[in-house]
Amino acid sequence: MDPLRHQFSQALTNIEVNGIKRQKAINAHTEIQELLAQDMLLRSWGINTRLIGSYGRQTAIYPGKDVDVFARLENLTTSANPEEIYAGVWAVLVAQYGHVEQGGRATPQARSIKIDFSEPGKANDNFAVDVVPAVIYGIRWAIPAKDRALWASDHARWIATDPERFGQLSTDLNTATWSPAVGDQNAYKPVVKLMRQAREVHLGDRKPGGLYVEFATYDTWSRGLVSGDEWGDLLTSTLRQVADRLGQAPYQPLVDPGLGTSVDPPLDPSQWQYASETFKRLADLGEEALNSTRCSAALKWRKILGKNDRGQVFPLPPGCGSAGVAGAGLAGVAASTPKEAEGFG
Repeated sequence: MDPLRHQFSQALTNIEVNGIKRQKAINAHTEIQELLAQDMLLRSWGINTRLIGSYGRQTAIYPGKDVDVFARLENLTTSANPEEIYAGVWAVLVAQYGHVEQGGRATPQARSIKIDFSEPGKANDNFAVDVVPAVIYGIRWAIPAKDRALWASDHARWIATDPERFGQLSTDLNTATWSPAVGDQNAYKPVVKLMRQAREVHLGDRKPGGLYVEFATYDTWSRGLVSGDEWGDLLTSTLRQVADRLGQAPYQPLVDPGLGTSVDPPLDPSQWQYASETFKRLADLGEEALNSTRCSAALKWRKILGKNDRGQVFPLPPGCGSAGVAGAGLAGVAASTPKEAEGFG
């Protein structure tokens, strides 16, 4: 059957953080980086920021509401007091942006600082930068414990992390010669975006969040469990394998690939089970799509990938109407095709 490669490519464009939103993320990260680098105290601590999170791994999906900035303090170790370190970073940011309680843009969080970059009056333009300080911890990094009551103790006041390693592992998997591709395009990161979109549509505010789903996707791809050479095959295979992996999580913990340790915080068995069943249903729908006519298949992919504020993510092929039958006329196609997203330059 028709693999609908063009429609999947358009769907990937429709969930891409691109155009104005991408430039805003670049500008915001650059602004924060330059501000922190100018402070003499932070310079003495060895400030060297990095873009991390889904933006850093190139797996973010539209609308991409926040950027994570890793404020690495390369001259400090876990012998430093997290309260003092947090206060040093906070002082620079609040001086520039003002405290949210006084009408400013800086919000103190458990172990990070959020800077609001939203445009007033634009409901769909919520955007922020989360800055988290980090110190050296052996060959890894450490960030302050989420529970501030631990900051005064000698133990557990710093939490090991290594988001940059996960970013490198993701790139390595995406470009590995053995890793599935579609035509001449590396497929791992695009499929991660499709999985994140499916999670957003069908799980919403429920856990696991996008990061844990990305961990599960990495787990299944890195073990060679996903196969195919078209987007539909790869997405369906990934949905099935991730569903199985999430179902195993209560007794075989999901691992943070950057650290090689169980995800923290863990989820309740009921949360893992609900997500597993959700992805199983989507995998079933994907398998139906693979065995359907092109118009019927497109509607099933559309159901899996849902909408964002650009419209329906998955476009219908020419000649397919909203009822999933051919020959419905151009008017029906135009009415059900999403607004085309601006691509990268």
